[in-house]
Amino acid sequence: MTSYLVLEAPGGPDRDHRTTRFIADRFSWLALLFPWVWFAIHRMWWVAISIVVLQIAAGQVARLDGFGIIGTLFAIAVGFVAGFEGRNMVQRHLIAKGWTLKDVIVAHDLSTAEEMYFSNLPEQDQTPTLVSQPEWKTRDRVGGFMTNDPAGSFQFDLNGRR
Repeated sequence: MTSYLVLEAPGGPDRDHRTTRFIADRFSWLALLFPWVWFAIHRMWWVAISIVVLQIAAGQVARLDGFGIIGTLFAIAVGFVAGFEGRNMVQRHLIAKGWTLKDVIVAHDLSTAEEMYFSNLPEQDQTPTLVSQPEWKTRDRVGGFMTNDPAGSFQFDLNGRR
């Protein structure tokens, strides 16, 4: 089973909870294999740029005589750190930006975690908002152009009055 961290946006959830994020607390294979791409997908630009620099440095170290294994192990270590701690770094980054950790849910998959979280939310008061209705005024005089036009198809009479 996987634990899912439920985060809500800084302004609070929208009506349909589309901004509510579920982050699985587990290993990420994409972060292991392509750590800078994974962090770029999650919009953590400085971390992605840092990882690119570290991987280039590891490649340069691997080219030196006698340091080939060390450079390769360093590049793999960067991937493992990203794979194991990447989701935790994303969660901390979002909380630093003002997101709120609402709940931690343990479930088999994401759909079950979403169902468990949204079923425990209180029902919101669904009172419809009243839209102000226009006040229709009838003319005092009888006859003439636009007398008692129920559909309101003529907004102005010929003299430009309303």
